Parts: sequence; structure tokens; C-alpha cells
Amino acid sequence: MKYPLHTVSKPVSGSEVEKLAHAIQSGGHVANETALVLMRKIALRRRQKSENASE
Repeated sequence: MKYPLHTVSKPVSGSEVEKLAHAIQSGGHVANETALVLMRKIALRRRQKSENASE
């Protein structure tokens, strides 16, 4: 997917600032829980697919 060069980021405020500041200070990351669940499902499907293909 191509993105236009004139995109503008939204400002971060409220609790998001606290989460981001904590992640930066601790060397961690900020992640959306819904996105993490989806990534786990995709990884599980791929793992199962590769195991079935190797049999």
C-alpha cells in the first residue's frame, strides 16, 4: 500500500502520552491489544499450515 507524502500525524495526548513516555523510558513498546490478538491468530494459522504441509 502506498501512502501519500503529505500525511499528517495526529497529536498524542492524555493517557497515550503517559503510555508512550513509559515505553520510551523503559525501552519497551506501545501496542494495541486488538492488533496483538489478530497477530497471534495469524501466526497460529501460519504455524498450523506449515506443520500440515510438512507432513
